[in-house]
Amino acid sequence: MSDFFALEFFLKLLASLLGTMGFSVIFGVRPKHVIFAGIGGLGAYAVYYTCGFFGASLFPCAFMSAVFAALYSEISARIHRAPTAVFLIPCGIPIVPGGDLYFTMRYLLEGNFERSVEHLTSAFKIGIGMAGGIVAVSVVWGLVFNIRSHYLKVKNSK
Repeated sequence: MSDFFALEFFLKLLASLLGTMGFSVIFGVRPKHVIFAGIGGLGAYAVYYTCGFFGASLFPCAFMSAVFAALYSEISARIHRAPTAVFLIPCGIPIVPGGDLYFTMRYLLEGNFERSVEHLTSAFKIGIGMAGGIVAVSVVWGLVFNIRSHYLKVKNSK
């Protein structure tokens, strides 16, 4: 457990916080929401790192991280009265498989198709995990709030 709290972990968390905040500014997120988007990115990467530390493969790490990011975004959107995308898009930045996509293209151009497919497979697993986590939370969140709003309409009409 002592390896988990290594300096590397805290540096990666700091990088995910600052990187998410930087992308939030680039995406035009209002200044009052930038810090909260950054905290979401930090949390999403913390979940990703934790799952990987305990031996999970790429897909479950990305899925759980995206579930966290989507839940955080839905809750933050309600608290701060902003669209969910204001928080969800920046929160996903730390788990985007940019390195794998880069190496896929690099090895493809070098003619090393085996390594290219290896990195493409990793990028695909992370991308599908992210998409699955976001969709799962969005569907459940939408169902819960549609049922709740329907119940309140029926209750108020009586």
